[in-house]
Amino acid sequence: MKFVDRATKLDELIDGAEELLTNLTDAHNPDIQELRDRVDQAIADARRAFAQTEEELSVKLRDIAHTVDDYVRDYPWLAVATGVLVAGTIAFIAGAAAGSKKRSIRG
Repeated sequence: MKFVDRATKLDELIDGAEELLTNLTDAHNPDIQELRDRVDQAIADARRAFAQTEEELSVKLRDIAHTVDDYVRDYPWLAVATGVLVAGTIAFIAGAAAGSKKRSIRG
């Protein structure tokens, strides 16, 4: 499951819990009030953890981008050669897969 899918599901869960808490506001039972407080705290904790995870991911991606940028600036021809090699490999694999598919259709 992708990070975005998890984020969406977490948002849906939190929205549902908040709606449930809103519906329970009229209940004056101390047990329900204690449950409301615990769920409120869990929602706050989940939101903080989610925000922290997003920030950490953003920092890691920025670090990777800076590393790649430094590499390309320090070794421009090697970077170009690497790009050509990767593109050529992908094209070769795609061509081989397409050829294999054509042979299986004919045969």
